[in-house]
Amino acid sequence: MIKPLTSLRFFFAFMIFVHHMTFLAKSKSSTLRWIHESILKEGYIGVSFFFILSGFILAYNYRDSMLNKKISKSNFYIARIARIYPLHILTLLIAVPITIQNVNFELSLWFKQLFFNLTLTQSFVPIKKIYFSFNSPSWSISNELFFYLLFPFLILLISKLKILKYSKSLLIPFLLLLPILMLLIPPIYYKNLFYVNPFFRVFDFIIGILLFELYLKIKDKKKVINFNILEFGSILLLVVFFIFHSQLPLVVRYSIYYWLPMSFLILVFAFQKGLLSRLLSNNTLILLGEISFGFYMFHQLVLKYFIMLNKSLLNITNEYLIISIILIVSLIISYVSLIWFENPVNKYLKRVLIKKSRE
Repeated sequence: MIKPLTSLRFFFAFMIFVHHMTFLAKSKSSTLRWIHESILKEGYIGVSFFFILSGFILAYNYRDSMLNKKISKSNFYIARIARIYPLHILTLLIAVPITIQNVNFELSLWFKQLFFNLTLTQSFVPIKKIYFSFNSPSWSISNELFFYLLFPFLILLISKLKILKYSKSLLIPFLLLLPILMLLIPPIYYKNLFYVNPFFRVFDFIIGILLFELYLKIKDKKKVINFNILEFGSILLLVVFFIFHSQLPLVVRYSIYYWLPMSFLILVFAFQKGLLSRLLSNNTLILLGEISFGFYMFHQLVLKYFIMLNKSLLNITNEYLIISIILIVSLIISYVSLIWFENPVNKYLKRVLIKKSRE
């Protein structure tokens, strides 16, 4: 475990959480409306962090064992599916009552949505009613499953190509591909493709793998590096990018804009050698990082169910109180889920499925 990166997972999951507080757009408070419009709406960038981090951490945990054939592809797939699929199915079931009571409920569409969600392929379909159906944050888990399927082949390809050695000749076309596609693809498809579609978001994941290759190249260097400056600098760089985000088109922010600050942040904190790394290695922050997957998967459901309950029964109007309730309930559910559902089911599935794969 890289403790600072584990802790950072929660902070970026929290960014996604506040991004989904869309009811603030209609707040009576002009201050809250401004905060939502200028700051909270940009919280979706947490997804970029998770996709890049996913490539980095998978390479960190599995690169050598994959290349040395100490772990089979089937066991790798079992381990990853056992991690994400049970919680996905649980949140899918919890979301069913919400979908059925929807005023726009269509049975034929519902079954299509159910099929794509059960197979975790919803993000491949460039239709909002499909990829944001049931528990909408699960579209990114659909992407993650695709990345997992590709990972053994990507790690082998990258190691054979020694891609860092030829980075100057390979990096330019790699970086130019998405901007060229932005010019060719009509704006109406920008979110469907550049933000959601796994064939486009796989670039984030590949960057994470390449980032780990860079980490390996520099981690044993004898140079004296001031990691305090680098860690504070990486936070500052992300803040600067965030401050100037409104100067760029949304489609650029959906894809390439945050690659640099996110990558720099992950790379720097992977070394765990600065003051901020020590602060992020606090047990409470690590626990928050460990429940971040559950927090990400549950918070939208908590929000939807609370809004329904609030309209029919509670009638709470204080928006600060509403956000606090949703946050606290989401955190509690995420913790309970980790201890009593995710960890036990993950261990059970890995034990049973890996045993069967060896028979």
